[in-house]
Amino acid sequence: MGLVNYVGKWIPHLATVTEPLKQLLRKRTGRNTDIQDEWREDQKNAFNDLKAALMKVPNLGYYNPHDKTVVIADASPVGLGAVLVQINKNGPRIIAFGNKTLSSCERRYCQTEKEALALVWAVEHFNMFLYGKVFDLVTDHKPLEVIFGPKAKPCARIERWVLRLQSYNFKVKYSPGKTNIADPLSRLCEVAINPTALFEDHVHAVTESARPVAIPLQEITESSLGDAEIQKVREGLYNGNWDETVKAYKLFHNELCFHGDILLRGTKIVIPTKLRQRVLEAAHEGHPGIVAMKGRLRTKVWWPKCDRDAENICKACKGCMLVSAPSAPNPLKRRDLPSEPWVDIAIDLMGPLPSGDYILVVVDYYTRYKEVKTCRTITSSEIIEMLKDIFSRLGNPVSLTSDNGRQFSSEDFKSFCAERNIRLYNTIPYWPQQNGEVERQNRDILKRLKISQVEKKNWKEALRQYMVMYNSTPHTVTGKTPAELFFRRQFRDKLPMIQDMTHLSEDLEMRDRDKELKEKGKEYADRKRRATSCEFEVGDKVYVKNMTKQNKLSLNYEPETHTVEANKGGDVSLRNDETGQRIRRNVVHLKRVEGQWKVLDDENNVSDAQTNGKNDENESQLE
Repeated sequence: MGLVNYVGKWIPHLATVTEPLKQLLRKRTGRNTDIQDEWREDQKNAFNDLKAALMKVPNLGYYNPHDKTVVIADASPVGLGAVLVQINKNGPRIIAFGNKTLSSCERRYCQTEKEALALVWAVEHFNMFLYGKVFDLVTDHKPLEVIFGPKAKPCARIERWVLRLQSYNFKVKYSPGKTNIADPLSRLCEVAINPTALFEDHVHAVTESARPVAIPLQEITESSLGDAEIQKVREGLYNGNWDETVKAYKLFHNELCFHGDILLRGTKIVIPTKLRQRVLEAAHEGHPGIVAMKGRLRTKVWWPKCDRDAENICKACKGCMLVSAPSAPNPLKRRDLPSEPWVDIAIDLMGPLPSGDYILVVVDYYTRYKEVKTCRTITSSEIIEMLKDIFSRLGNPVSLTSDNGRQFSSEDFKSFCAERNIRLYNTIPYWPQQNGEVERQNRDILKRLKISQVEKKNWKEALRQYMVMYNSTPHTVTGKTPAELFFRRQFRDKLPMIQDMTHLSEDLEMRDRDKELKEKGKEYADRKRRATSCEFEVGDKVYVKNMTKQNKLSLNYEPETHTVEANKGGDVSLRNDETGQRIRRNVVHLKRVEGQWKVLDDENNVSDAQTNGKNDENESQLE
């Protein structure tokens, strides 16, 4: 009735509807009568009508940040209730209700702690309305006025709750219980014998289960008594009766002994099969590498194939995998020399320069002849116009290699190449080495541009001088000038020379020289980069290198897994397992996803135990 009277101005015919309930109040005055004895059909209907009326007042009030705000909270033995109220010149209006069931632990709090918890929960529940605003916090528990004051020294639990409210601007006010309209909300919670745990309880339970826990000697002793493998070792040590399944232990029988019920190998504890996974998880805490983890285990514990198990758990750790070093690249694959000039060409864009210009670089793979064009815009239409100008003088090439810039991967550019019967090849994203010839030329051009800036010369004039010098200078690989191979004649520049227009030299010597130096370069590069053949098969799961790191803590690899769809000599096509997006990457951008680690049962892997046992024996002898 208190709650209904508070909002009664919005309920039509309130006096008529509440009359059956008022009759109960009149009858109970001065008598100790149970209300259930007087509860009839009229009272039941009135109670249901009032509940329906409360639910059918969607226009009780809209939140106004300029009106005075009040939060009324209350606690019952089973739950918490809260009401958000705003007051203006027209009187109070309810904005929102809220209630919460107490957990089994919270129900054991004293009443003062429950009332304090109600205040804290109510403020955080209505955070979006209260943050950054001055408001009153109303309670029917008088001690809270002092407890939430600046000079109070409450118990540790309430003090932590008070600290949670430090970011809010409020004042705690006392109001008698008969005027507390949040009281019915706190009693609407169903009383359960075994209430379900809150979300926070589930999180804490999962955290406690996932965290590696130290293993006491008592637990090792109990597990050793129930471990069939260790009991067979005991039988072999004491009676000389060695079972076939524990041959891995027999190799070290001179080092094995029992201390009570715990098996030792020298000064190392032999971990029972049941506890090995927990030991490995504890040893990998802090994410050591394979070598460091093996060294950590060897100082204190041992079991057959423990080194292999440590290696498997390191490889299966997703966190270690995503921040590990990149995969080794594939051995270099040299491009075959084209049959003649202007068959295979490569293009790339440099810029922007300080002047706002860009430079389009075009290189012929056969002669190393180079053309450059400057432009202000780098749209596909602008690039097409410049290529049309070059192709009008030199003809259309057979193939054209470019990176994945929007200018070169647009539909307009693809249509331009298809119209002229030019095969377009786009390099692997983030792998400029696939178009290494033009990238190397860009470095030379950039060097001359920097020199022109130092000498305070016109960079365009300096670029023209460089082009004359480059095309008339013998290339280090071919041994001939690019212009001579391309135009079958020597460029005339400022240097004097003897013209010989009738003699055309054969290019057999140049071809042999090109092949020889390419092989030398390949051997040197493969040796320097420690290149190894690493082929991914279709269907393999891999992680992709993160090319857009935001900060120092960004992962080296993206956490989403990808599936290999095709692999052509290091050019790998991938599909994102979550979004389905298809991408291309080089093999050095990928890291294979290792399988989930699981401790192997040595009883079912006798041959492996024998093999690894011999390795352990050799290793111990070396030690």
